[in-house]
Amino acid sequence: MNRNLPRVYANPINKKFNNNKEVYSSSSKEKEVIKMDNIPKKINEIFANPHHVYKSKVRIGIDSRVIEKIVVGKTNKELLMLDGSKIDIKKIDFIERI
Repeated sequence: MNRNLPRVYANPINKKFNNNKEVYSSSSKEKEVIKMDNIPKKINEIFANPHHVYKSKVRIGIDSRVIEKIVVGKTNKELLMLDGSKIDIKKIDFIERI
């Protein structure tokens, strides 16, 4: 089986690339607790996000500790988590989508 393929022009590279000399990676494990003023508004933004179809992974600050949970729903007073737990909205210091 003899196929005659077209020839391909390969442009020669005549310069030296140095775009990967410095690499910076930051991964801070320290959790900074930030008080937010309007928690219900932030919760509504998480649920209105186009990436939230059924569940969203969130970082929640409660009583000076930070937890990561998967939120699937809400009521007037509580957030409903995938593992079946409920978190009172009044106790939340901050919330952010991961």
